[in-house]
Amino acid sequence: MILKPLIKNFMIYQGTTFMTNFEWTVPGYELTDDCTAEMQIRSEIKSAQVICEASTTNKRIIIHPSLNLIEVKIPASETSLFAFDKAVYDIELEFPNGDRFRIVQGQLSLSPEVTRSV
Repeated sequence: MILKPLIKNFMIYQGTTFMTNFEWTVPGYELTDDCTAEMQIRSEIKSAQVICEASTTNKRIIIHPSLNLIEVKIPASETSLFAFDKAVYDIELEFPNGDRFRIVQGQLSLSPEVTRSV
């Protein structure tokens, strides 16, 4: 099976919590509590430096099996440190049997924060 990732671009508002979710509806692959997911943000695809990492391990990605949802939440304390104009990301989902799929990818734009500590 070839699974083509969803292309989804986002605006991140610096200094605010970034939240989004994705519905999972692939027959034969049910979301379970044993699934894991990882997301990385980089300035460009080939960059060695990771700007931000979200995963089920660090609890910035939460899988809701009963709702068929994958939720991403990056706290304001992290987005306040973002300094890019544009960046790229993807999210990979892994099932207990080892099958791994890139489920979404895209570009991120940053809207700089005006209200901030002086």
